[in-house]
Formats: sequence, C-alpha cells, structure tokens
Amino acid sequence: MEQAVLPQKDVAKLLSDHFVTVILDIDNDMLPEGFGYYAVPTFFVINPKGKLLDKAVGGADVETFREYLENFVKQ
Repeated sequence: MEQAVLPQKDVAKLLSDHFVTVILDIDNDMLPEGFGYYAVPTFFVINPKGKLLDKAVGGADVETFREYLENFVKQ
C-alpha cells in the first residue's frame, strides 16, 4: 500500500486535500490508546474531534482505496 497505492496521483491528492495522514511503524511507534490492530496495514479514519469513524484492515488496490476515501469526503 505504502509503495503501490498511496503515491498514486488520485489517492495522494485525496489524502492531501481532505485528510491528515499519519504513518506509524508498529515496531517503533505506539498507537494512541484505544486504537488496536491485528493486521498490517490498518487504516483509521478519525474525525477532527478524535472520534473513530472507521477502521479498514488489509491492503486494497488503487481504485478500491480511492473509493473508500471518497466515501468520507462525501460525508
């Protein structure tokens, strides 16, 4: 995901225009309290007030991930 999907122009633009992206290394960084994972990658969508809106586990192709992100932009 980090090398094949996130850098794609349409995905990168959605992320930069509508999201604050934070990438954590599970071996070296701590997740905020209450945000657990059981597989890598795990994507958390959190609103500006800190409420967890969604958690997506596993990778996706460019089109699927772009559509996933667009669902939150439309809200």
